[in-house]
Amino acid sequence: MKIGTYNVFGLTGYPKEEAAIEIGSPGEENNGEHFVRVFSELECDILGLQEGVTVRAIQYIAKTMNRYVATFPSPINWPGHVLSRYPILESRVFSHTDPHQQTPPFSRTSGAALLAIDDTTKLWYVNLHLHPSDVDLRVQEADIIKDRLQALQAITENIIVVGDFNSEIDERVHQHIKTLGFANAMETVGGGIQATMDIVGKRTHYIDHIYVSAPLIPHLKSATVIRKAGFRHDAPQEKGVWAHSDHLPVVAQLNWPISS
Repeated sequence: MKIGTYNVFGLTGYPKEEAAIEIGSPGEENNGEHFVRVFSELECDILGLQEGVTVRAIQYIAKTMNRYVATFPSPINWPGHVLSRYPILESRVFSHTDPHQQTPPFSRTSGAALLAIDDTTKLWYVNLHLHPSDVDLRVQEADIIKDRLQALQAITENIIVVGDFNSEIDERVHQHIKTLGFANAMETVGGGIQATMDIVGKRTHYIDHIYVSAPLIPHLKSATVIRKAGFRHDAPQEKGVWAHSDHLPVVAQLNWPISS
């Protein structure tokens, strides 16, 4: 099984002014066809997306790729999605509008999709996008996600948590997840944490992560940050130069499920 996470910058390309000349705007056919090729190139059985698009736009991509899709709305403007080769049994949204808090927890998006891996095996795929600048709010989000993960574990202990954490691994959310027995895929089999926002015009960050629960850790085979052409570039930012997003995808391979 190959899994992944990718902040897709609203499917606009980066920078959007250059990309739009070639791929148009999200929801347009040319744009959808472009990102079908991008996501297909990753070859993921399950792919979590952050900073996504409208339901209709992602449905076009999912149908073209022959993938199931779950969408997690945003209280503000950044929905998330899970594209899956496996049937989706249910999905849960953790991001809600709070009338008493101008910026609520998971103001970007947060949710989980329960997948039927086979007739007897289920998997929760949790997709997160934490606040980019408010550390106190990320602490609040961390405590919520700890509670949500404990609730999900009551259904199945097979859980994968992916997303744009907007934080490096010393923050509370990572501590909580590790306390619950999860392992970071890049730390475990990827040679260590690597930059996932690493492109001309952006400050370098190490913020996109994949975690797998304890039963899945022995099955981790490899993990990598995708840095090839199209996903990033080192060239000066000039006319006609753009990438699929301002983030890089993280993908991991598991030797799971085990065939009987």
